[in-house]
Amino acid sequence: MVDAIDVFKDLYIRGPNSERLELRNALLAAACDPWSVDLERSRKTARDPAADGTVLFLTAARESYPEAGLTLWENDEGYYVLNIVPLGSGRLSRGQYNAILDDFFERVASKVVTNFGFEISTTAAQQSIEDWVSEDAATKLRRFSRAANKTTGISHPADQKRWFQFILAVHRSGQRLDTIRLARWLNEVDGWDEDTARRLASKFEGSIALLNFHDQN
Repeated sequence: MVDAIDVFKDLYIRGPNSERLELRNALLAAACDPWSVDLERSRKTARDPAADGTVLFLTAARESYPEAGLTLWENDEGYYVLNIVPLGSGRLSRGQYNAILDDFFERVASKVVTNFGFEISTTAAQQSIEDWVSEDAATKLRRFSRAANKTTGISHPADQKRWFQFILAVHRSGQRLDTIRLARWLNEVDGWDEDTARRLASKFEGSIALLNFHDQN
């Protein structure tokens, strides 16, 4: 059993605010086959003030993925890929999504970003619990998961104590742990059944929300 799971990759472009408009124009100009600017969606988002600065692209279908649209969204640091969606029916698999993101990185973005003082990076397609939480929190989750009775969850006092130690470690670190990824990690890496993994992730989410509320009141 591997110690990591397949995830949707992220792409970030970070750099000086003063060069952002020039970068945006360069990205639009850099779109080349199979990439193009999504003019139809661009016209729609132009009427939405919240979408100001958004850059929209299309990619034609290729052997490894179908025709799709990629949204490059502006934030305080620069841009990041907000989403990639198929233009036909169905959903993109993780492999297809990541193949599109990698192709955009290689054919479009990486060719221009450094010209304007920006840095571009992508996250890994396979990630472990250490990619999402502190080393201390990861150690506590592994300790809980490998010692717990996987048929009873956290009903035993010793298991409950180890589970609470993990939650407190995440809370104290100030990091955010996506509950879907937590459930997948418990199921795919540490062998919890899918329903129990989801229930534990839901309990984790509720506990973190309660701790955050306590800190603010």
